[in-house]
Amino acid sequence: MVAESPGRSMVARGHSHTYALAAALAAVVLLAGCGRQSPTSPLARATSAAHAPAGLATISGEAVHLEGEIGPGALYSLDKPAEWNGDLVLYLHGYSNPSAPIGLPNNGAIRDRLLAEGFAVAASSFSENGYAVPEAMRQSHQLRGLFVSQVAKPNRVFLFGVSLGGIIGMELAEKFPQQYDGAFLASGVVGGTRAELEYISDTKVLFDVLFPTVHLGGLYDPIPLTNPTTQLIIPVSTAVQANPTNLGILNLITRHPLAGNNGTELTTTLITVLGFQMQGAGDLLGRTHGHGFFDNTGHAYTGPLPPAVTDPINAGVARFQSTADARAWMDHYGEPSGELRIPVLTIHNTRDPVVPFFHEGLLASAVAASGYSDNLVQRSKNSYGHVDFTTNELAQNFLDMVHWVDTGVKP
Repeated sequence: MVAESPGRSMVARGHSHTYALAAALAAVVLLAGCGRQSPTSPLARATSAAHAPAGLATISGEAVHLEGEIGPGALYSLDKPAEWNGDLVLYLHGYSNPSAPIGLPNNGAIRDRLLAEGFAVAASSFSENGYAVPEAMRQSHQLRGLFVSQVAKPNRVFLFGVSLGGIIGMELAEKFPQQYDGAFLASGVVGGTRAELEYISDTKVLFDVLFPTVHLGGLYDPIPLTNPTTQLIIPVSTAVQANPTNLGILNLITRHPLAGNNGTELTTTLITVLGFQMQGAGDLLGRTHGHGFFDNTGHAYTGPLPPAVTDPINAGVARFQSTADARAWMDHYGEPSGELRIPVLTIHNTRDPVVPFFHEGLLASAVAASGYSDNLVQRSKNSYGHVDFTTNELAQNFLDMVHWVDTGVKP
């Protein structure tokens, strides 16, 4: 029997209803995704777009809602409240299913709350879904100019990123500190793209060797995910229920443990991670020109387990080697330098199944190494979930960041 440890517990004491609940939770996560869905209960965005004649949008005391397109395929929305405080917020949405149609983010709840606080809000769909960091950076960076040309010149511009939007916001803050005044990043990929892909890929290859009867395809060539319930949720939860010890082993030897402190959470996280791997592998491989982005060639999967357990796993696990150009792409589009010249406030669920909490530690280390810790505040919520915050929680943390910029006093 493998010993249990806090945060990496075995699930041997789980019951059938635990896995049924895990499957239901995973279904919610997989179907909702973490991209254009609102991080809170979304309000429907305005169905009518007021394409105002030139000059109309700058009329004082008048609310404005504009929609349009940036270049080939990137949609945008611009909103200004009637009682505008002069500041603009750029909302950066998270990962969207690569096969889904391009669409504006369903950020109605937080958008309306920010408008009620007096802020204008601009958002882009990005021209591509999936891990579209370069497109998102470029098209989000254009939003300020669009707002100036169509509405008015803002006094200050703040970044508000969620999930994948966290690394987008971090990259913009580091590269263009003169154009942004502060950033709030919720559940963001702030520790870097490499670590996130390592987390997902390690989970996949270890699952394959520990649960060989479940066939989900390969790391780079998964089966098409057309029915998550029958293709993923039921087979994975059934396999874990039949052999919970192997899930405990996986979690003890992977480089980045699964989020969760009980059987329900660990199983839900496993299903969620595998679902994102199946959904996004082709998109990522396309971005690296078909070259490998994952590397475990020299890595030994070890932990507080005897060699009799780990040796067969290391002998049987699929091995992959990354290429220089794929590593360069990840470095260029998703590795924080730590050079924060503007205030950045982050918040994260401690048990986040999609973008794990370890990202915050990686970010803190990078910022400290660069000598910019005075410009970083990190907060956490002891809970399970991805961007699992209320509208009020998101708004208050954002406002705390703005107050920091206003006063110079670090929260």
